[in-house]
Amino acid sequence: MKEPAVALRASALGDAIGLSWFLREVDGVRTIGHGGSANGQFAELLIVPGRDFAVVALSNAGPDGIPCNQAIVRWALRTYLGLTDRDPEPIPHNEARAREIAGNYENDVMTLTIAADGTGLRLEVLLKPEIRAAADKEPPPDHAPFDFGLLPGDTDEYIITGGAFQGQRGFFSRDDTGAVAGVDLAGRLFRRVPAAAG
Repeated sequence: MKEPAVALRASALGDAIGLSWFLREVDGVRTIGHGGSANGQFAELLIVPGRDFAVVALSNAGPDGIPCNQAIVRWALRTYLGLTDRDPEPIPHNEARAREIAGNYENDVMTLTIAADGTGLRLEVLLKPEIRAAADKEPPPDHAPFDFGLLPGDTDEYIITGGAFQGQRGFFSRDDTGAVAGVDLAGRLFRRVPAAAG
């Protein structure tokens, strides 16, 4: 479970996944972990095998469950092990790159919209109305849109810089022509929806 089986690209979940564990380095030290979510809650488990240390954080889903768990885990790493876990810094806003990725994306359950306002990028994720209507019990409300920024280099990677998913990382995928065709968020792929002709 501690050996990398599949590398993960631009993921806040980890650098690789072992057999059901997300593997990553924090301040040069190997960690393993796994998180989870369901209607109303988020969970995070992080283990530092070389230091005989583990931390678990559980929180309500909204409005700030993910940042709460992240702050608790980071506090425990810093306080008990002297390790600092930092988010990478995004590059300054680039309008040409923003126009390239702006648009609508979807998967079977959610829609994702990326908008550029000339000074920054915003990402909105909504549960599809038909999924919400078919739920046995009322799902939690959708989150407010998130600010996010692109990471340095030509990697098409990004980080969410504010809101309920702060610190989550992901990447854009491209088709054979080099056009942006999808976006990854929390290990879930959203396909680009072609713009309506008008």
